[in-house]
Amino acid sequence: MGFNRFRIFVLIRVIVLFVTVAVFVYLLFFDQKYVTTVVTGFLIIFEVFELFNYIESTNKKLTRFFDAIKYNDFNMSFTHDNKLGKTFKALNLAFKDVIDAILEERKKSEQSFQQLRVVVENIGTGIIAINETGEVKLINRSALHLLQLESLRSLDDLRQKALNFHFTITHLNSSKRAAYKNEKGQELVILETMYKLGGELYRLIALQDIKAELQAKELEAWQNLTKVLRHEIMNSIAPISSLTSTLSEVLKEDVIKKNGLNTIEDESLEDLTEGLSTISSRSEGLINFVNAYRDYTNLPEPDKRPTDVKSLVQNTTALLKNDFLKANVALEVIHAETPIQLNIDYQLIEQVLINILKNALEVVENKENAKVKLETSVHGELVTVSISDNGAGITPEATEKIFMPFFSTKNRGSGIGLSLSKQIMQLHGGDIQLETELGKGATFKMVFHQE
Repeated sequence: MGFNRFRIFVLIRVIVLFVTVAVFVYLLFFDQKYVTTVVTGFLIIFEVFELFNYIESTNKKLTRFFDAIKYNDFNMSFTHDNKLGKTFKALNLAFKDVIDAILEERKKSEQSFQQLRVVVENIGTGIIAINETGEVKLINRSALHLLQLESLRSLDDLRQKALNFHFTITHLNSSKRAAYKNEKGQELVILETMYKLGGELYRLIALQDIKAELQAKELEAWQNLTKVLRHEIMNSIAPISSLTSTLSEVLKEDVIKKNGLNTIEDESLEDLTEGLSTISSRSEGLINFVNAYRDYTNLPEPDKRPTDVKSLVQNTTALLKNDFLKANVALEVIHAETPIQLNIDYQLIEQVLINILKNALEVVENKENAKVKLETSVHGELVTVSISDNGAGITPEATEKIFMPFFSTKNRGSGIGLSLSKQIMQLHGGDIQLETELGKGATFKMVFHQE
């Protein structure tokens, strides 16, 4: 209906224009009233202009609308001009709705930006963003506090105010992380990542004070270690103390002095012999425990050399082949499709493999269709050696403590193997990860970073 009204108005203007042109022609050629003819000519020009203006009003509104968006001028109103009919009124309302939606989204974006800004300013981690020209585009209060600075504008400014920190971030290693001690003696860890914004590349540097966290972790580790040491030592000392008291009583009560000689009955002598044997056994166990602790805390520095992983795996599995055959456990070995070279200490990593394979063997040796699978794989810069078993799996409680020194899920285990293996892997810049599900077995993954 509104559009029909627009057509009618256009048609009326065209008819009026046609009539005016006819009058102009008549006056020009037949009546020869020049003044009236000139006035009529101007009237024709006005009518033509008004007709084009009326028809192009929609284009003008669109142009105004897009200019408002282009120049962020949202004060324009599109609702007051509805004289062109209902269709244009709807168009005006649509323009208004779009502008209102843009303003609402801008408001939300501004709120999100302010929220993010508050978070960045108040987190304990220091954050510095530096563009390609060395200009500091963002630095929060934590970064200024950790660096003992009041302000920072550029890398040149940083070199003058904190030369050691500037040197550290300029010479970051391939892992893009480093340790740094500030003037207050705080131990900081530096992490760097790169990101692109608006076609410009930025360095994002994060600083975090790890001293408090390290102290908390160290305290927790000492507490856990103390519990284990106390448990193991008490298991050996308590029986020795009890047996010593018992043997003292035997000597007091059963030793009889005859003719200047001390005599003892055979039964009492057997008790003494058995007690001394037990004391000796317990003492030997305590000595072995102390030796194990010494071995754990005195690992040699790895002698890293280029090593073919396939050969290492083949040699290690060959050493344990008879053990698997005797236990009737299938050992499946799957090698990566491409050859893998790692810079490692052959003997230490071989010991880790032996420890994990023996653990897997002991877990499944009494199970039907027992199976252990060893698989090597490469994912980017990561090399993984996975050892899986189809045993009962590991409980969540044990999973949390499985790598703790002297913790063991086996009655006869020392609890050194896995913790020692993890320490060896960490000395190689790698790690051991555990994946397990009760009733479906466990997988230990030796993860290496290719250098």
